[in-house]
Amino acid sequence: MQRSVHLTALLSVPLALLFLVAMSQPSVLHHGYIGCFVDGDNSNRDLKGLTGLKTIGPFTDKIEFAYFFNGYTVTIESCSSLCALGRFRYFGLQAQGFCFCGNSYGLHGAASSDSECNEDCTGNSSQKCGGQSRNSIYENIYAPETGLFKRVASTKSMLTTAPGQPENSTYWSQEATGVFECAAACHRSPDCLACAFVQSSRMCRLMRFAAVPSEVASEAQWVWMKP
Repeated sequence: MQRSVHLTALLSVPLALLFLVAMSQPSVLHHGYIGCFVDGDNSNRDLKGLTGLKTIGPFTDKIEFAYFFNGYTVTIESCSSLCALGRFRYFGLQAQGFCFCGNSYGLHGAASSDSECNEDCTGNSSQKCGGQSRNSIYENIYAPETGLFKRVASTKSMLTTAPGQPENSTYWSQEATGVFECAAACHRSPDCLACAFVQSSRMCRLMRFAAVPSEVASEAQWVWMKP
């Protein structure tokens, strides 16, 4: 009976999952400017998607209080790419070099004028990156998901959690019989961007980011990334 249940579950998965092809991180087709919005202080940020992270992918300069900061390289494109690692819908640029990610915005309302977001980006002086306590808000538009996964080495792209954060704050776990069942579970969940099957414990790690947590990388050789 148990085998029959597993077989039924697997057959319900789209056939496309059988064909695992090489793809990059979630693909951004384009990004669009929304407007200038007020931000709160470190205890009440408008976009909170990076909360609890220390590093993500190649972005290691500074992630603190829910933002990434670099005093030299931040651009609209780099912030878009960073936020795509978590498939966040929105990103915000503030005070020249701060990048925020989230799936909603507007908690503190719109600025009285777009002119309040008038500071040059540190990585491109021809672009505007918000202002003091003001975010230039953009939307990432992604390519539609196809159900195809990319297999990558677990050390290919990593993130680390900030001190004091629980290790599993960036992923959750469930039992699985193998890689296929693990990938099927990730495919069904809109919150899962990548997964890893741990053979020794028969556990599936379902990740909230398209970057591999260091603790998952230590126990699984391969990770399967969504498009």
